[in-house]
Amino acid sequence: MSHPATTALAEISPDQLRLFLEHTDLAIWEYDTTTGAFSVSDAWRRMRGLKLTDTFNKNDESWLDEVHPDDRDSLRNLFNAQTRGEQEDIRIQYRRRHTSGHWVWILCQARVMQVDSSNMPLRIMGSDTDITVVKQTETDLMQLNSKLQLAIEASGMGIWEFNPVTRKVHWDDRMLQIYGVTDGKNDRSGDSWETYLHPDDLDETIAYAENCHRNNLDFAKDYRIVRPDGAIQHVRSLARYVKNATADAKLIGVNIDVTDDYLRTAELEQARRQLEFDSRHDALTGLANRRMLDETIAALRETSDTTVYAVMHLDLDHFKKVNDTLGHAAGDLVLKTLTKRLSQIIGDRGLACRVGGDEFVVLFCDAPDTETLQKLSTEIITSFKKPIRYEGHSCAVGVSIGIATGRGSQNTPQEVFRNADVALYAAKDGGRSCVEVYSPSIRRNARVIADTRQRLLDALARNEIICHYQPQFDPKTHSVIGAEALVRWECPEQGMIVPEEFVPLAVETGMIASIDAAVFHQVIAQQSAWHDAGVAFPPIALNISEDRLSDPNLLSEVRSCLRPFHLLSFELLETAFLDETEGSKLAQIESLRDLGIKIALDDFGSGHASIVALQNVRPDHVKIDRRLVQPINAHPNQLLLLQSIAAIARLSGCRIVMEGLETHVHLAAISNVDCDALQGHALGQPLPAEDFTALLLEQKGRRVVSSSE
Repeated sequence: MSHPATTALAEISPDQLRLFLEHTDLAIWEYDTTTGAFSVSDAWRRMRGLKLTDTFNKNDESWLDEVHPDDRDSLRNLFNAQTRGEQEDIRIQYRRRHTSGHWVWILCQARVMQVDSSNMPLRIMGSDTDITVVKQTETDLMQLNSKLQLAIEASGMGIWEFNPVTRKVHWDDRMLQIYGVTDGKNDRSGDSWETYLHPDDLDETIAYAENCHRNNLDFAKDYRIVRPDGAIQHVRSLARYVKNATADAKLIGVNIDVTDDYLRTAELEQARRQLEFDSRHDALTGLANRRMLDETIAALRETSDTTVYAVMHLDLDHFKKVNDTLGHAAGDLVLKTLTKRLSQIIGDRGLACRVGGDEFVVLFCDAPDTETLQKLSTEIITSFKKPIRYEGHSCAVGVSIGIATGRGSQNTPQEVFRNADVALYAAKDGGRSCVEVYSPSIRRNARVIADTRQRLLDALARNEIICHYQPQFDPKTHSVIGAEALVRWECPEQGMIVPEEFVPLAVETGMIASIDAAVFHQVIAQQSAWHDAGVAFPPIALNISEDRLSDPNLLSEVRSCLRPFHLLSFELLETAFLDETEGSKLAQIESLRDLGIKIALDDFGSGHASIVALQNVRPDHVKIDRRLVQPINAHPNQLLLLQSIAAIARLSGCRIVMEGLETHVHLAAISNVDCDALQGHALGQPLPAEDFTALLLEQKGRRVVSSSE
């Protein structure tokens, strides 16, 4: 197709029409098919950014080069069809490049105005309209619609439209999915949604909808529906009346399935409640913890200044032994079992709390009288004494209880709890498994105990804890073959204090292991001094408590101090705990033996050191309990008992030390008892280190016979 040369616009109308066309934005053009003349208005040139003097190349299609490639073929084909007489009218939208470089959308409309005798076009007239703004608006709307559609699909939103006149509603496919409707009918009765409402939400939701309709208000509400398959879904519905110029107002709305949101909210709320519960309760027992106790008592003090409340402080007796002997699983079982017993006794009369490993508190917000509190305590003590079975073992524990009361804001919680603690320690000091109610006299006694404990701590720090050595003698030669290191407190104010006056307190306050350690290091240092001075010395026996034996650092401490020339034996006290096989402590004993430490059972033959312990520990030697020796003066048959006990020990391969020999009668009597060493005041008093050294030197250079030989 060729494009005709451009000429001045032909005279097609009166002057008034020409004036109008030259000043309008409507671009007019005329094409003469016989001459190829192509006439355009000024507006046509302005639309393309052409100057009024610009001309066109007439015999080619170069003008199509400025048309957008995607529109070029359709425009060429349509224009050629019209010039061939195949179409009288054409209408097309296409893009043409403006001289400034951007694309201009043009709406072109043309008609054949004159034909020849063969009905072929002679003259074609057309108009071009700049529709760039319209096309951009269409593009923007399409993009907006795409985004909206994507958002609707992503949100799972169902759209509905209600016509108040016809009382019909149109549901889109997503609405049908939300409600579980499978009939595929989008046009439905306006009240059909009510049939799906959950019975518990029905009346409230319908009343809300009617109020919105009556007052022309927007609808915004969450409710539940019951789908045909029985599933319950949570729906969020939002709707608004929309008016337009040609129709009545319609209610247009969206429904969103928010079931997952409600489930997540419920899960989060459950998690929050659980966290809140956990923060105020003990994980193992389920009892209230310290935080809940503090909050409860703080709230209690704010309610009334006259309210009397009581604190019952419980501490388990011998619980540590359960953990040490049978493990923490057994300890956990004991705690949970005792918690059940405690809860059954206290009921709703008080708040039971676990405030420590083996410590409990019961808070009575409205305290009963002292007699009732003591009765409850006695019931708890009796209940806790009942053995608990764990994997064939019997776990026996007790409980000591201290009670104190407070009144509103007259007593601080700290003061009341301190008083309960004082009463508790008084109960423990009174023999355990008993109850004490706080009184000023108890505090005075507790102050004395606390002062003594502090003095004992100071004594350890100032090296006032020393050793005296009581010699052990060969039964035949009466030569020194050993000694026992006996602890003393060399107090600057009170002089020499014997162990009976401070060791029980050390045991009660958990300091006995520290005293054992002090004695150990003194004996090590003394033997090292003897060795360096060339003084021959015998094995020295040291008492070792259960607490000291349980120290995880004991082996490393002994190993770091021990040298080949040291001669030591550890005498186990309170060995009843070894009556049942206890892996950790027996392993500790064997490790000490591997380091060269001899093992002895103290007070053998009494309730403290049983035959079962003899079998479990396999000691190197045993010490016959002094209480079995001392009655021998008045009871001759006691000799037979001593001989029997010695025989039992000898059957186990143990060497035997007879202690408590206070008189010559004792010495004469035990001459008929099979033993390897003698100890007692009848033979030798406990001596300071200097005096015992002098005794060793009196051996006149003779090599001291070791009890291990």
